[in-house]
Amino acid sequence: MEWLLLFFFLPFVLTMMFFNWLEEKLFKFRDREKLEEGEILLHENKFVEAQLFFTEKLNHFPKSSRAYFYRSKANLMLKNYFSALYDIEQSISFDNTVGEAYVIKGKVLYKLKEYDRAFLEFDKADWFFRSENPETLRWRGMARYCIGQVENAINDFNKAVLLGDEDAAYILRTKFEYIKKRG
Repeated sequence: MEWLLLFFFLPFVLTMMFFNWLEEKLFKFRDREKLEEGEILLHENKFVEAQLFFTEKLNHFPKSSRAYFYRSKANLMLKNYFSALYDIEQSISFDNTVGEAYVIKGKVLYKLKEYDRAFLEFDKADWFFRSENPETLRWRGMARYCIGQVENAINDFNKAVLLGDEDAAYILRTKFEYIKKRG
């Protein structure tokens, strides 16, 4: 009896899995084609226009992790921190394999003075980048400094400097005055 049920339901399940996979691939293809204009707006520092553009795209594609990601970048630059946090969390919930998303989330949390949580997000991003992204190391160092892990912060800044990050070198040279002014 069990074999009979398996015989009838297995093709159904496999068919549904195939169509779900196909739908996901088609949405990614359509999103890629239609988000370029918004990316250009972000690149040209037209953040209000970019925010409106990605909001419109999300009305049509409510599960687009990339649209949420780019709208969070626009909101971050507009200092709409809570909106940026919501957007980046939505982006991560749809696609948690983008290291840059954790950097954005960490920056938002840092701006909200939630340094412990920011550190964790920068640490996740560093894992994705395998300690080869100087911006991630610098921001993680800044978060570490704010939660009292000064020696580890210095190590992060030194790693970032070795990767060519001039901002990290400036922070080390000025003995953390830059962080004290921002924090």
